[in-house]
Amino acid sequence: MRRFVTLDLETVPDEALVSAVDGEPTRPYQEQLRRVVAERRARTGGRSDFLPLPYHRPVAACLLEAVEDGGIVRPVDVAAWTDHRSSEADLLGDIWARLDGASLVTFHGRGFDLPVLELRSLKLGIAAPAWFGGQRRPGAGTHHDVKELLTAQGAAPAAPLDLYAKLVGLPGKEDVAGEDVQQLYGAGAYDRIAAYCMTDVVQTYLLFLRYRMLEGSLTPDGYAESAGAARAALPALFARRLRAGERTLLDGFLERCAPFFEGAAEGRCAMKAGA
Repeated sequence: MRRFVTLDLETVPDEALVSAVDGEPTRPYQEQLRRVVAERRARTGGRSDFLPLPYHRPVAACLLEAVEDGGIVRPVDVAAWTDHRSSEADLLGDIWARLDGASLVTFHGRGFDLPVLELRSLKLGIAAPAWFGGQRRPGAGTHHDVKELLTAQGAAPAAPLDLYAKLVGLPGKEDVAGEDVQQLYGAGAYDRIAAYCMTDVVQTYLLFLRYRMLEGSLTPDGYAESAGAARAALPALFARRLRAGERTLLDGFLERCAPFFEGAAEGRCAMKAGA
């Protein structure tokens, strides 16, 4: 039996680090941030205002846990966290504990989510010996970064999750995207950020199932049954594990994933008909 944890983070700039780098603590935070971003833009010749990883502070995190048995993968848990619900130290401890012994699934997690978690653990003094002694080691083979899988480890140009999701019949990004998180956070829309994060987690998980069928580690029947298991299990997991506000914002999301689920079922039927 194998256990998979699909993970995604949403972040904002670390206020304390922005202030320290700006060097003028009496300046309003938004002005400090504007100056830091302007410096970043100047350093990149205007190509990017995406701040380096040490600036990123998680404000929401979501995960989907699944178990594979007999060639079928079934979701068994979901979880959503925001920094207004419990401390960041609690989040970090919980994530490192959940990842112990599990295979990790992310989209660009090797380049963003996991380095951010490591840097935040460094800042807050949270130990993660199981992670550093296990899955993080080169060649461990237990971190499945879907972005890397779909680009042959970077040999092909990458596309955003939104495009890959739409390619396979998923809704992709809808009314929120990553660049909206800071504004939503400032407006106190914590449930909306968490719901958006959960849609990314679910779509990353489903895209991973499709990739496993493609490369052969799930049979077509196993893939179809795994997709069907997700369609059946996720509504009850959302109802049991998510807050009311998050559930409301996710209303209709799984229905909008129907083309993906129906395609999985139809593909199985087509293969049986051709057998």
